Amino acid sequence: MARKKRTDHKGYVLRVGEYQDKSGRYSFKYTQNGKRYTVYGLTLKELREKEKQIEKDLEDGIDNSRRNITLNQLFREYLELKTDLKETTRCNYLASWNNAIRDSDIGKMKVSEIDQIRIRKFYAGLVKQGLAVNTIKFYHSLICPVLELAVDSNMIRKNPAKDARKGIGGTKREKTSITISQQEKLLDFLKSSSQYCVYHPLMIFALSTALRVGELTGLRWSDVDLKENIIHIRQQLIYRNLGDGCRFHVQNLKTEAGRRNIPLTASARKSLIKQKELSLVLGTKQRKEIDGVTDFVFLNSLGNPYAANAVNFMLKNVIDAYNRAEREVAVREDREPEPLPHISAHILRHTACTRLAESGIDPKTLQYIMGHSSIAVTMDIYNHVDTIRVKNEMEKAEDVIKYG
Repeated sequence: MARKKRTDHKGYVLRVGEYQDKSGRYSFKYTQNGKRYTVYGLTLKELREKEKQIEKDLEDGIDNSRRNITLNQLFREYLELKTDLKETTRCNYLASWNNAIRDSDIGKMKVSEIDQIRIRKFYAGLVKQGLAVNTIKFYHSLICPVLELAVDSNMIRKNPAKDARKGIGGTKREKTSITISQQEKLLDFLKSSSQYCVYHPLMIFALSTALRVGELTGLRWSDVDLKENIIHIRQQLIYRNLGDGCRFHVQNLKTEAGRRNIPLTASARKSLIKQKELSLVLGTKQRKEIDGVTDFVFLNSLGNPYAANAVNFMLKNVIDAYNRAEREVAVREDREPEPLPHISAHILRHTACTRLAESGIDPKTLQYIMGHSSIAVTMDIYNHVDTIRVKNEMEKAEDVIKYG
């Protein structure tokens, strides 16, 4: 006698693994890798669409046991697996993710449900917020490998983030530097200021060496060879929470290109000698050891090295003081004031790089001095300098070629 076929409440025949409960909801039970799973549908049609997908997933080896994992959860796993990351890089990745991705729609979405349209909408939203092209590229560089991990782990068939940035714009922010005139005004103000003159050697040195802010604040007297007129860039100083609270850390440079020996110009040498004399006069000594280091060159009045944000804060105070004084002078002289623009530690480095390029130093040498891993970064400076140089030459021609 044939076994009676199972049917739903409407009389439709149910397949093996299909069920309908008293409320009318449908379910399908199946086994993968020895584990039992259940999916649900409000209608038989909806359930069977899911069955088709499950069948295809089983054929393709897609692991449905992790279909509910979100992008945020997978990112945390991705970080755990990246054992080659420096702790500072790991903290930067996590902070950036939390800043823009964690609370977004795709961050909370199941990886199995993310498609390229959703990712492109996320990037388009960043563009509307006014984010720079490079910032959006950076977020893409976080999302793409996380979803690639999902592909490699047979959670999804293909990476929806691949090519998702095509056609996505963003704000193109030009690197800025101050002019020679602005640079001279800044240094003259520091030299003559009773309050800010203590920063004059640091500023001269920064503009003479083009060091990154962490390299500048992390420079040690043991890295300085005044006899051979050279400094050895071997480490950087950061102020960050690496799991032990916010404090200073001495860290290796990010790339091998960062390790370099920079010859001292006469100005850089004099600034170091002046810094040493200033420390003796003020009685400034390093108060406490930082990762075994006690001989940092640049210290504040409390005997502590400078954090990057402290350098930027100092620059803001200096610029504000200069501009206040300039406005007062402009009123007395009955003219429009000529304020200095915003200047950060990064702008100081870019300015120093620009001055070196303007001097005609060859690109490969400048690449070495700057510690750039790629010559393309250095050539961006040259392209900018060449534009200024062409403009200046054409302005000279105006005095020679006159019409009308």
